[in-house]
Amino acid sequence: METTKQKAKWYGPKQIGMIIFTGVLMLLSACFVGGQTNTVIPYLAGLRGWDSNTLTLFNGIACILDGAGILIWARLSRKNAKLMAGIALIVMAICLVLFGFSTSLPVVLIVMLIMGLSSACFSSTCAMTLTANWWPTKKGVVLGWSTMGIVLMSVVYAPYIPSAYNAIGVPMTQVWLAVLTVVIAIICFIFVKNTPEEAGTTPDGLTGVDLAQTKEITRQLAEYKSPFTPKKIFSSWNNWAVALCVGLPLMVAMTYISTTIPALLSYGYDYKQAVLVFTIGGIVALIGSWAFGMIDQKLGTKKAVILYIIFVFVAIVCALFMKSSFAFAWLSGIILFCANGAGRNLLPSYVGTIYGRWDYPAAYQLMGTLFMMLCGAGVMVPAFFRGNYTAMYIFDLIVLVIAFILAITSKDKFIGKPDTEETGIAQ
Repeated sequence: METTKQKAKWYGPKQIGMIIFTGVLMLLSACFVGGQTNTVIPYLAGLRGWDSNTLTLFNGIACILDGAGILIWARLSRKNAKLMAGIALIVMAICLVLFGFSTSLPVVLIVMLIMGLSSACFSSTCAMTLTANWWPTKKGVVLGWSTMGIVLMSVVYAPYIPSAYNAIGVPMTQVWLAVLTVVIAIICFIFVKNTPEEAGTTPDGLTGVDLAQTKEITRQLAEYKSPFTPKKIFSSWNNWAVALCVGLPLMVAMTYISTTIPALLSYGYDYKQAVLVFTIGGIVALIGSWAFGMIDQKLGTKKAVILYIIFVFVAIVCALFMKSSFAFAWLSGIILFCANGAGRNLLPSYVGTIYGRWDYPAAYQLMGTLFMMLCGAGVMVPAFFRGNYTAMYIFDLIVLVIAFILAITSKDKFIGKPDTEETGIAQ
């Protein structure tokens, strides 16, 4: 078996299908868990007389559970990621209906928490495991495309869901969202494959590789027990540095994104202006997701992370001056959303760079948990500043300086089991 590099076609028809599918999983997660704060929660609070701060707090906890749930689902996803994703999507669909019909605040709060755990399964865990399985060395550019699903939330969901509520009511809107989710679950059960070998292709779409041998690798992957135990992962300072240097700027980005519209309204700008910044920012984030994916692939994940932190830093500096000029609202929004297009793809890419597809689940279940918990914390942080956005932005800048130092000191050396040992595919 040759061990030299083979020609790769990572964007073949089957690969494109998987990119679209994982992107949809990320979109659903972003909409139903992370995308509620700006418009959905204020709408429901006003409609049903609930306390908006309570809803926001539980939405933040749900986001944290989106991260903590990785600890529960990571090893199960290694066995059968598509099955776990499909089941979690069905659970999410049921929760969406309950979310729309229930007029009991305690019930809705519990449902929000279950939605966070469901998202942890199908998006934060299974989508990332599938990506690591299908693209062990091309994950950077692939995640640059698939994580566009996350930023699409700002374009197709958050600004316009209140309009749907007004048109057909909250319950029926949630029913239609649930139907869409069930359709995605059915597609998952029928068409999605856990590994490229099961789909009749190869990791990274490499050509000139014996398909029979790659199918044997599928079996070995299912039985593989990583030597990287939780104790080893947690005891490595570099793992902490990697998770924090990506997670902290994402936390900062979430403090900004979750308060964009309320902050601009508090500064005296009208709702249409605020929504426009949010919508245009989401479109720019699509470009940013692709661009950072290319940077990741060409220059390496570590350099992409450093650049990401710099972009978020500049955006927050601009946000400090939004009150005095709407031009700074545009600058901060465009720069931050552009950078945050890469927010969710950099950690799985970094973990894949260090551990590869064999040891990825063992590492990501812990590093990804910390990362996603920081993301959820970003939704909760604004509550502690009680509308003092200037103080919040100063806090954000301090956090970004810490993240920058961690990023510079982190190491991206590959230490996992290479595919070359079994497949002849160059790492």
